Amino acid sequence: MGISFERQNSELLLILSPERLEVTDIIDTLNSGKPWHISRCFSVEKMHLRHIDYDNNELQFCVGTVDVKYTLINCDVLGIKHKIYFSNDIKLNKRHFVAYRNISILSKIDSILDSDVYIGGNHVDGHLPIDTFEFLIKKFPKTAELNHYANARISTIVKEHFPATEQYELQFDKYIQRQDSSLVSMSPASSQKFYKDNIQVEFHQFQSMRKELAELLDRADSVSEQVWQEAIHGILQLLYPKYIAGIREVVIKGVDRHDKRPDFLLVDANGYIDILEIKKPSVQLLTRQSSYRNNYVPVRELAGAIQQIEKYIYCLNAWGNTGEDTLKKQLSSFLPDSVLPKIVNPQGILLLGRSNQFTRQQRDDFELIKRQYKHIAEIMTYDDLVQRIDNIIASLSLHLK
Repeated sequence: MGISFERQNSELLLILSPERLEVTDIIDTLNSGKPWHISRCFSVEKMHLRHIDYDNNELQFCVGTVDVKYTLINCDVLGIKHKIYFSNDIKLNKRHFVAYRNISILSKIDSILDSDVYIGGNHVDGHLPIDTFEFLIKKFPKTAELNHYANARISTIVKEHFPATEQYELQFDKYIQRQDSSLVSMSPASSQKFYKDNIQVEFHQFQSMRKELAELLDRADSVSEQVWQEAIHGILQLLYPKYIAGIREVVIKGVDRHDKRPDFLLVDANGYIDILEIKKPSVQLLTRQSSYRNNYVPVRELAGAIQQIEKYIYCLNAWGNTGEDTLKKQLSSFLPDSVLPKIVNPQGILLLGRSNQFTRQQRDDFELIKRQYKHIAEIMTYDDLVQRIDNIIASLSLHLK
């Protein structure tokens, strides 16, 4: 049965060319008040009939309304609840409506929707890109998949009595695995374009970040500590996207009766609190000469910074539920109403000093120090930060090739 579509004025016409019937047979059914079913997808009645071509054995039915930008498919003709619109720049044909074994594509979509849908175009209320819709059509179950599935369901029920049937479950699993493995290469062009565009944006962001960091490091001595911390915090926001807010010098109740003010209180998307401490690059990290048994040990500045962040975390944990209520008030203007501050085993990030001049022995000893405190804080030098950004840029550039 041949089916095609044509937009004429304000109507979408379904042009039916029956192969084994005469149009008179269909007309007789319609005249009797009964609907005529086309490919188990469309159900047309006499009121939908627009034209009869006896010479070419062809009928034309109105199955939709053409507006300025979109064509609305007649819900009654399809037997669906929600309105489905196609952009007028889409040349409609049978495969947009009918899948293998005469499965109604739009009926299946309608069964899982809770609203109307616009396919193609750029509707203000949202739309399903045509590339995604084409991909959906491509992924509709084919005869082979349906046969494998039917055999697998039968096997599940009777395999206890007929063990040999278990092979059909394995065959179905292998078939699905093959389909899944090809999913990436079959992704819609729109998704691929979005992915590429997103990579391009990230690439430029990290390049700009790298340039800004290099400029800051070149004039570190002439930048005040507050300005420095604000600038570095802005850079770190891109490296740690899980945090939706970083608030300066939030007051934390101290266990020693002295309030604490960490450089930044970090809040992730679920409201969990962490600490960020930013020191200047000039902070010395290790003794200049190996000391105890040829090992380099942390100098007072590094040890003090670690102890400081440990104390902040200890105070947060000791504060408990009372602290969460207090933080909720302090942070109300920085967080969405749906995000409530939570103190659950806070962690810290400590950025300080340079490591580009370290010897192999110093690098190894510094790594040992970092690992010693890994359960509490991530300790990072500015050269670690530079290297991390360079690695991200290199990785993004590979995806852009």
